[in-house]
Amino acid sequence: MNCEMCKKNEATVRYTEVVNKKIVKMNLCEECAKKKGVTIQAPFTIADLLSGLADLGLRAEEDLKKVCPGCGLSYIDFRKTGRLGCDSCYKAFEKSLQGLLETIHRSTTHVGKVPSRARVEVDELSMLKDLEAKLCAAVEKEEFEKAASIRDKLQALKKDVREGGRTIRRERARNSKGQ
Repeated sequence: MNCEMCKKNEATVRYTEVVNKKIVKMNLCEECAKKKGVTIQAPFTIADLLSGLADLGLRAEEDLKKVCPGCGLSYIDFRKTGRLGCDSCYKAFEKSLQGLLETIHRSTTHVGKVPSRARVEVDELSMLKDLEAKLCAAVEKEEFEKAASIRDKLQALKKDVREGGRTIRRERARNSKGQ
C-alpha cells in the first residue's frame, strides 16, 4: 500500500488524528510521518520486555553478579537476551526469576492446561484421591457399609489403573450421575 500523502513510498505507519471530534486515519511512509511530527521508534523485542520485567524482580546488586554453574550464563546476559541457557539457570537465578514470574504470571506455580497424554493419569490420580477422602470421611462418621462400598470402588480403580485405565470414563460417568 502506498503512502496516502506522497503516493510514492510504501506506507509503514498507521497515523490516526482527531480533528474537531472527527477521527482521521492515514497510512504514511516514514518520511511523511516525520513531517507530521510522528517519532518512529524501533519495535521492542520480547528480550526487551523480559529485561524490563526482570529489573522489577531484582533483590540485590549481588543478583546481577550471579553466573549459572551449568552453562556459564550471567544474569546480566539473561537480562540482555531474555533467554536462559540451561535448566540449571532456573536454580541459579531463582530469586530474581521468582519476582519476574510473579510479575508476568501472578504465580510461580503452573496451574494451566495438562498435555492430553498426561490427562488420563491426572484424572486417575484425582479420582483415587477423591475416593480415598470419601473413604476416610465415611470411616470417621462410622458409616461402614458406605465405607465398604467406597473401598471396593477404590480397589477396582487401583486395579484398573495397573491394567491401563480402561474404565476411567465409565467411573467418571457414574460419579457425575451421583452414584
